[in-house]
Amino acid sequence: MTGKSVAFNVIEIIGLVGALIIIFTAVFSPSIQRLPTWYLLLCSSAAYSFSMLLLAMAHKQFGAEPDFALCLVQGTLIYACPIWLMASVCAFALQFHLAVLFYIKKYSGSISHESKWIPLSAVIVFIGVAGILLVGIVQPQIVQRDSEHFYCHFTHNIGTYIAGALIVAFAITAFTFQYNQSNGTCSINVMVRLAAYSLVSILSMFTSTLNVLPNVKNFDDIILSYSTVTVAGVFVLGINMSIIRAWMFWKDDTTAGRDIQVKVERSSNTSAV
Repeated sequence: MTGKSVAFNVIEIIGLVGALIIIFTAVFSPSIQRLPTWYLLLCSSAAYSFSMLLLAMAHKQFGAEPDFALCLVQGTLIYACPIWLMASVCAFALQFHLAVLFYIKKYSGSISHESKWIPLSAVIVFIGVAGILLVGIVQPQIVQRDSEHFYCHFTHNIGTYIAGALIVAFAITAFTFQYNQSNGTCSINVMVRLAAYSLVSILSMFTSTLNVLPNVKNFDDIILSYSTVTVAGVFVLGINMSIIRAWMFWKDDTTAGRDIQVKVERSSNTSAV
């Protein structure tokens, strides 16, 4: 096992464990409420890191070639899960946008911020993309362990093209929702975090697609940087002072008040995540 494969595994383990800790903190802390799409975002992040670790958990990163079934599942998930993650970010941005408009009484549209179709849409996208990528069943020769021994992937670029196009589309959409909230009705902290994550996702996706170009060297470093940015970005979106206060169990939290997901203050400043 090489140092870079160890670094890759550590990054994804941190991402998986960190996302689960944040989720359990919010679920079991009575002072924290979150929109359903916020939980979806964290769950998709955990699924992303889990998919990247499948080969490591099966002890198949090195040595004999892994089983085809394992490679097919991981090859499908490593492309579908990032799309699910970015679709969840987009759904969260939309739900938060609608919630803000609802609470400041400036929304007259037909889609409610409480609509179950908002989080379900991201799940449907994930299932649809995963189904398309199961093309590896009929073309088993394209499903292989990558040369860096990080994970199994498709040697055909269909996964990269689909992931790249959809991730960029969802990131731009999420950024658009946040840009439309920059009129003073949305907490600048929330807006900056979501917008920055969307922009970084676009740049990271463009960087990760370099593997389709010939003669690209040090692609293992590109993979490590992409994983690091993705995991760090989710922590930026998932952690705020309410989560940190919940971890500080030794302090009296009675003065902190009830932390609600969307709060409209008298100054019309809305705070969220």
